Amino acid sequence: MKFALIRILYCISIFLPVVAKSQSNADDSSAYDAAVANTISVYFNQIGDQSGLYNGRLYARYNFSFAVGSPYFLSSDFNDGSIMYSGVLYTHAPLLFDELRGQVVTRDHGYGLQLVNERISEFSLLGHRIIRVVGDSLNVNSLSTGFYELLYSGKSELLSKTRMNMQEKLTNTEILRIIISHEDYLIRVGINYQKVNSKRELLDIMSDHRKQIQQFMRRNRLRYRKDTKNVLIKTAAFYDQLLK
Repeated sequence: MKFALIRILYCISIFLPVVAKSQSNADDSSAYDAAVANTISVYFNQIGDQSGLYNGRLYARYNFSFAVGSPYFLSSDFNDGSIMYSGVLYTHAPLLFDELRGQVVTRDHGYGLQLVNERISEFSLLGHRIIRVVGDSLNVNSLSTGFYELLYSGKSELLSKTRMNMQEKLTNTEILRIIISHEDYLIRVGINYQKVNSKRELLDIMSDHRKQIQQFMRRNRLRYRKDTKNVLIKTAAFYDQLLK
């Protein structure tokens, strides 16, 4: 299989410059990089369980149930998704996201395989895009390393992070396990991300256009506490329109 990939890449290196010879050098380089990336992605998707995606550790399901909440992102079942893993894009991959443990899981021949977080750039699951952020220990304003949902990306950027922990309550007959979760929203206007906990904090972050933002929220009847995520997405998009 590896020799087949080498032959394909060799053919690309020979024929692509010929096809694109009328383009600029920058265009040639861009076209070549895109062709190579696409070829590698197609190759690894076609070879199935021989690809680099299926080499993680066995994933252990929880051997108890939860009375309240779920440790999984939206679904406890595997769903069709895509993932950028070790620089290769895998499409139509069975994925499961264990938010409590911070683990991304795939499935091969009926077995769950825990992927290596450091090799994951991002993944898409059930219509949501999750990116892995690597924190900068030298920057006090840096985000902590982990998985974040990308809610909006433009001149500004909006992320959400679900913090989960499990609590146990002992009854007369059993142990009840409860998932407690809290959603953090982080917005980047400029260089650093800032946590947003209220409408006032949002307006402070966007203080250079405070009046326009307030008018926009009133005009569209946006209620921060009632619909936080939607308000943040719409406000970030509107703020970007105001930037020159």
